[in-house]
Amino acid sequence: MRGAIVNRAALRAIAQWMVCAITLHALVGVARADDAAKEADEQNEATELQPILVEEKSPGDGALPERSFETAEDNVGFGETILTLPAWQGFASAAELLGQSVGAQIRRQGGREDFATLSVRGAPAGQVRILLDGVALGRADNAVVNMADLPLDSVERIELYRGFAPVGLTPISSASVVNLVTRQPTRAEFGVASGLGSFGSGKISAHAAAPVGTAASAAAFATFRTTDGDFEYFYNEGTDYNPNDGEVRKRANNQSDAVDVLLRYQRPLVEGLNLQLRDQGFYKDEGVPGLARKFPPHATLETVRNTSVVLVEDDDKRWAVESNLTYERKDLSGFGFQDNRGRTLASATQGRWSRQLGKSNFVSGSAEVAYETFRQTFTESVSVPDSSSDRWSLAMAGGDEWTLARWNLTASLQLRHQELWNGFDGTVADGSSNTTDRSTDPRVGLRWQPLAGLALKGNIATYYRPPTFDELFGTDGFTEGNPDLSPETGINRDIGWEWTASVPRFRRIEVGYAYFHNNIDDVILVIPNFQRVAKAINTAKARVRGHEARLELEGPHGFSLSANYTYQDAENRSPREYELGKQLASLAPHEAHTRLSWTQGRLFVAYDADLIGEHYIDTPNDKPPIPTRVTHSVALGFGPFAGGFRVMLEADNLGDDLTPDQIGFPLPGRAFFATLSWSSEGASDDRGTENHD
Repeated sequence: MRGAIVNRAALRAIAQWMVCAITLHALVGVARADDAAKEADEQNEATELQPILVEEKSPGDGALPERSFETAEDNVGFGETILTLPAWQGFASAAELLGQSVGAQIRRQGGREDFATLSVRGAPAGQVRILLDGVALGRADNAVVNMADLPLDSVERIELYRGFAPVGLTPISSASVVNLVTRQPTRAEFGVASGLGSFGSGKISAHAAAPVGTAASAAAFATFRTTDGDFEYFYNEGTDYNPNDGEVRKRANNQSDAVDVLLRYQRPLVEGLNLQLRDQGFYKDEGVPGLARKFPPHATLETVRNTSVVLVEDDDKRWAVESNLTYERKDLSGFGFQDNRGRTLASATQGRWSRQLGKSNFVSGSAEVAYETFRQTFTESVSVPDSSSDRWSLAMAGGDEWTLARWNLTASLQLRHQELWNGFDGTVADGSSNTTDRSTDPRVGLRWQPLAGLALKGNIATYYRPPTFDELFGTDGFTEGNPDLSPETGINRDIGWEWTASVPRFRRIEVGYAYFHNNIDDVILVIPNFQRVAKAINTAKARVRGHEARLELEGPHGFSLSANYTYQDAENRSPREYELGKQLASLAPHEAHTRLSWTQGRLFVAYDADLIGEHYIDTPNDKPPIPTRVTHSVALGFGPFAGGFRVMLEADNLGDDLTPDQIGFPLPGRAFFATLSWSSEGASDDRGTENHD
């Protein structure tokens, strides 16, 4: 297999970037020396602009999730922080909140509990790295993460990094990064929520935290969610060109039950060092309904996942060492000869550190060594042998950030390198059983603040996604392995600005715009040949250009507005003539989201509108496109009252729009949900309000 993944153009780009990086580093060093001399002449009266270190905003306990342009790890790139703490008091999901973010698209296969994937700025879902407290959820056997399986009731905030990955968060390059940060209570608290909704939906959630001894603390979170998923949809009998040929049916075999549990224990280890132990368990039993047409009526998928983490870090969180172990099992049944059990065991140890050198230089680094093993057993088939695949990986990253106070300029230089070693217990078509991959990915970012509250930003970087075990070795039993696959690669670029201000009668105004231009190369597609044997090949190339605009406003009298718009010009640059120049499948050119909310005392009301523009779901763009879909939703809440209780009423898709989603799966129409919750913090707020009145 080809070891190096960069072509001649990429090598030239890397060389140019590194020359720019060295030049910037030298210029910054000269300017810093000049600044130091002038600072001495001015008797240290000049104030140096500190390296970009974003203070984490307290999540509070507001009525609705809040959004901010700031991210905890990277202030040079474009990102977003979603403070999700109030979400446990309702039926919101992580996929739903991310889908409302600028530049992000959620592709659903049904309702809130059904399979969903995330695309950011047109990048395939496998190229977006999903982390839970910094631990990767994508596996070597399948890089795509089901967003419906992400916990939310135990999450404090979601960090979305569009186009780039912070060095301190992960040493591995990717098209974008999402990090779900779970809650770390600092005092005793308790809460419980119970809700019911349309299509047989229900949830029960509980959490508790308390001190242990004089210095330690422990917390536990547990959530159970269930649904029948039997919503109505329009079935067109497979005649896409005849809109009158069809009928309304109920979704069948779409039920699911899921349990998520998080346990956390933390305490000082020695002076200056802290120990944290975490264990995250997840279980889900669900039907597999497939597309709206013919499909096995009783197919089911059972998923079991557990991740244990040991973390040691200093008080200032300037360095940390973390080791994690993940076990995952998936049992697919009801397909006959396709029934199988897949088991994954993954272990990783990661170290990260950061240090400020002088007043203007901030350096950081991270490294990770990981091992994954995947075993698959076909329970009904006698012709497909069991398979076993293994992967070792080593990743290292370094960042150097310089800040010039005189120019209010910050330059961020990063370099990542990753090595992969893949092994298979059998042989593939060419007789091999081992492959290797490697990648070196630089990034250059600039941030300039010409005026107070205004930041101009620009970034450029490369990324890559290695082939999965299925693509390399054909471990799913239905595809032929291709050890000659090259990893998916790409170049991300963006430029734009963000403005934040406080003006009379407004608590906060944030306005932002970004232009992005990404090239995606060597996209891996699984294509059947003339013998009807599927094989993964490097085939597609794409160029995705677009604009992102967003507004966050906290106005007078309790009114708030959150709005964003994304335009994507996603062009297929495949060498096949019938695809060249066509719109990339399942990527809507226009997407927009608006939320208008009003809070007055214990009462709040919110209105949401989501738009997904017309788009194609086939590569040649021959079939009729999916029409524009606009959904309207309302949320009404009241609390705390009667000692800490809250009520949340939600109505989704009030217009009962049955337009399919981006990839053609049916979506639910009008739905209603009601949740009653209680928390000890809410009880304190309630008592405080009563005393004040």
